[in-house]
Amino acid sequence: MPRELIVNYSPYHRATVKPQNFEEFVQMYETAGKPTGLWSLKQQDRRTGRIIKELWNPNAITDAGAISLLERGINSSGATLPNLFNNLLITNNSGSTTLTTAIAANTSGITSLAVAALPAAIPSGTILTLGFGSGTNQQVTTSAAAAQGATSITVTSFSTDASHSYAVGTAVVPNPATTDNPTNTQLTGNVSSGLTSYSGNLATGAFTFTQGTGAGNRQLVVSFTFTNSGGTSIGNYTDAWIVNVSSGATSGNYMAHEINTPMRCDTSNNITATVTIKL
Repeated sequence: MPRELIVNYSPYHRATVKPQNFEEFVQMYETAGKPTGLWSLKQQDRRTGRIIKELWNPNAITDAGAISLLERGINSSGATLPNLFNNLLITNNSGSTTLTTAIAANTSGITSLAVAALPAAIPSGTILTLGFGSGTNQQVTTSAAAAQGATSITVTSFSTDASHSYAVGTAVVPNPATTDNPTNTQLTGNVSSGLTSYSGNLATGAFTFTQGTGAGNRQLVVSFTFTNSGGTSIGNYTDAWIVNVSSGATSGNYMAHEINTPMRCDTSNNITATVTIKL
């Protein structure tokens, strides 16, 4: 007698070729960018070991559980678990820049960007947001490394459409990636004069937890202000991280990465970093 397989997922039943095991089902399942948990429950004959019934089903992450998960991973140093992500870090490691030559709409075969001198090198294969912060932006990919100080970025050929034109001064900003996990050396490896500033272990007041209802409404906000008087070196900063050390981070200490247009810290300017994480 074959096992009874119950799958609670409509696309599975519509598919011409169906997953044959739970691992394939997991790969098939569309998360739509939301936290997702999938269960496999099996009823087994204890005498023969044969699987009689199997259920594949998505689960719900409870509101209270989501907040507890955030609290156990990202919190102040006063919490009980070691290696909590309780620090913010800013650096100047990304080549955020602006266009020096406009790009018209309906232009095809674009393979290079004329830009203001890069404040940091940009590796080959980096995804850039052209038009960062504007309503008309698009992603382009570098096809060769661009050195610090370079005024041109080589990119994989792309085109603009009727609604995408970019004036001189348009922001060009490298994107963070889910694969980002630098060593301490790589943390400032793209810039000749690296700047790093750690918040230090953040106190309880830096963390605000809100237990809403449903996916995306369980929220954590972490905030810290970097000041020159507080020890942050004068300079333009382009990267922000959540880390679980207060100095000398190494590979494996980075949890969230944000890249932006340069923000300056000096005797007249502070930088307040606020990150919101939702489950």
